[in-house]
Amino acid sequence: MPDGAGIAPASSIAFVSVNTDFSSDQWKQVTKLADRFPGKALLIAEFKKQTKGLDFGHDVKPALGPEVDLVWLDALNNGNDVVGLTKPDTKAKLDTLLEKSRSKGESQAVTAQVGDWVAIADSRAKLDRFKTASAGDKLADNKDFKHAFEQLDSDSSVRAWVSGEFVQSQLDHGLASGGAPPRLSHDLGDLHSISAAAKAEKDGASVELDGVIDPTPDPATFSPSLPDAVPGGALLYVSTTRLDSQVRTIIRLVGKSVPNFETELSQVEGVLGLSLENDIYPLLKGEDAVAVYPGTGPIPRVLFVQKVDDEKKASSLLRRFSAIAQLGGNIQAETVQLAGESVQKLTFPGPPNITIYDGATKGKLFVTNEQNLAEQTIKGPADSLADDPLYKNARDAADMPGKVAAFAFGDEENGLPYVLRLAQESGNVVPPQAFANVKPLHATVVYLVKDGDALRISGFQTIK
Repeated sequence: MPDGAGIAPASSIAFVSVNTDFSSDQWKQVTKLADRFPGKALLIAEFKKQTKGLDFGHDVKPALGPEVDLVWLDALNNGNDVVGLTKPDTKAKLDTLLEKSRSKGESQAVTAQVGDWVAIADSRAKLDRFKTASAGDKLADNKDFKHAFEQLDSDSSVRAWVSGEFVQSQLDHGLASGGAPPRLSHDLGDLHSISAAAKAEKDGASVELDGVIDPTPDPATFSPSLPDAVPGGALLYVSTTRLDSQVRTIIRLVGKSVPNFETELSQVEGVLGLSLENDIYPLLKGEDAVAVYPGTGPIPRVLFVQKVDDEKKASSLLRRFSAIAQLGGNIQAETVQLAGESVQKLTFPGPPNITIYDGATKGKLFVTNEQNLAEQTIKGPADSLADDPLYKNARDAADMPGKVAAFAFGDEENGLPYVLRLAQESGNVVPPQAFANVKPLHATVVYLVKDGDALRISGFQTIK
């Protein structure tokens, strides 16, 4: 539990705690990771330039205690109602830093002593509000805050918490302003807290994000198998299961927000000759995935795959969609043979010209904008994503369990240079150092699981 939570007011809406013990193993690891980026020296030089000569090692480090906390009193003033907390070894060093900042025009900070801590804000009024509020109940005694922080790794570089009640009230207010009924989000449960942490490790950084909801959602889980069925080389891969449940939830919430929505939906189903309940939902119960690959132009190659139990029903549904699409008159549809299978080919006149291939085979429904991806999906890829060393290393580094509710893989080693090259081709100026500074970023894997009474997103960014 961060010590600063012992003086932060219980009414705070957000709290961030940063490990500033520069002699700790965690900071040593942060430094090692930072050394892998050639832009570190430029960043330090820019810091000195922006602060007109302040030196991080000489001026900043000695002025901070082993922990620096940020406390949001409320969401007013464009989110600037923030008070910083630290417990310096000597307040004189902090005063010296703040005085240097003021003399260089970098700070209007004022301070106040609160017990052993120094509170820092940009106005005396904020400090007075903080001191008055902190005289009452403390954030450390808030059961939601305490429970959330107990789930986070205490050795993390950064830990954060946001009041679930505040987030949900803001969300409901936004939905209600658009015509939704009050407290619509509570239809999914009561959000108690959102918490997160980031930690520097040997070969990268781990992250976690927890949401505590009552009642706790119990998402369906699956053992990922589609990485064996899709080609390797994906820059982005996102997979989940039971899309039918997710679509049902969205339809239910929209139905509560939009007058006559269910009647209009029924009319649309009648005109199209399709039923969500009988035609769509049954095909969306299995594992699904979207894979994105680099293209020869600005449009990437995309493959969607959905495991299905009834290939004939899936093929029939795809043909139905094709017939509906042709009603507009501009879309050309034909049946072609790819890898020994009959596949639909839909051509959308451009510019840009877009061609879509779709079909159902080997227990999978697929849709893609690239012929080769369709062929590999049908016959099975020679080199699958599951065989990709970058994917395997990232998955292992993230310690992804055998069953997840959803997961995503990102190939930054190839993906970020691809995006930068696209930016250059579009006429944007990309400095050469941008390519050098993204080079240490190799891959990311994040996954969603249920952990006790929380939904947890965990992940790992490999940095080489």
